[in-house]
Amino acid sequence: MQFWSLEGADEAFGDFGRIDRLDSRTLERGHTKTFACWLWTWNVAHIPTTRALWVLKRGAGRVDEIIGYSPPDRRIPPPPGVRRYDMLIHVDRMEDWTPLSPRSSHSGQSG
Repeated sequence: MQFWSLEGADEAFGDFGRIDRLDSRTLERGHTKTFACWLWTWNVAHIPTTRALWVLKRGAGRVDEIIGYSPPDRRIPPPPGVRRYDMLIHVDRMEDWTPLSPRSSHSGQSG
């Protein structure tokens, strides 16, 4: 998976927000240890501070056919070739787009 695409960013962060666009620093790919994007969310508190990302080899975890059910006591080993990345998430800037409440037309001044 490439984080330097909207699809990759949405896969990593899409469950708590909607990716709007990638930051220009990310598009340049000069530094691959950081990733910057613009994210829409209902509540900034929904954005976690850390997140584990599991990367599987292409095609891992897929089955061609399943016949019946696995016994409930069957222990399932982890898939081979799994890499775990621990990400630290930092909110650099926040803009509040909540609509303002309507103001009263009466200002209290006489004319």
